Amino acid sequence: MRRRTERGSATVFMLGFATVLLAGAGLVIDGGLALNGRQRIADDAEQAARYGAGAIDEAAYRSRGELVVDRGTAIDRATEFMADRGYRNISVSVDGGEVTASAEGTVETVLLNLVGIGSFTVQGEATAAAVDGP
Repeated sequence: MRRRTERGSATVFMLGFATVLLAGAGLVIDGGLALNGRQRIADDAEQAARYGAGAIDEAAYRSRGELVVDRGTAIDRATEFMADRGYRNISVSVDGGEVTASAEGTVETVLLNLVGIGSFTVQGEATAAAVDGP
């Protein structure tokens, strides 16, 4: 009668444990990269909205003293700002003196790529208002 041994059982345990540790490290590292990417796109959307809100209709301001954002120029400025940074699905809207910019981007993964998750999609949106004075 042959005796069964437990040879190799520690190896199987260590391989499983290493896989779990690698997945956990991937969630921490790549999750942090995704959060950083989301913050970056939100910051860029804020800057794009500010840039667009700076497109004041000078004729309306000089003739009526009314602070109005030039819709076409604001949309062009904010869209170009976001496009230059490589974002997609860019949306810019103007409502009176407020400009809202939004877009989405992609953050490539480092460790989670090993388990088939190659990237995260991140989105950001911000609104800025034109102001009169300092």
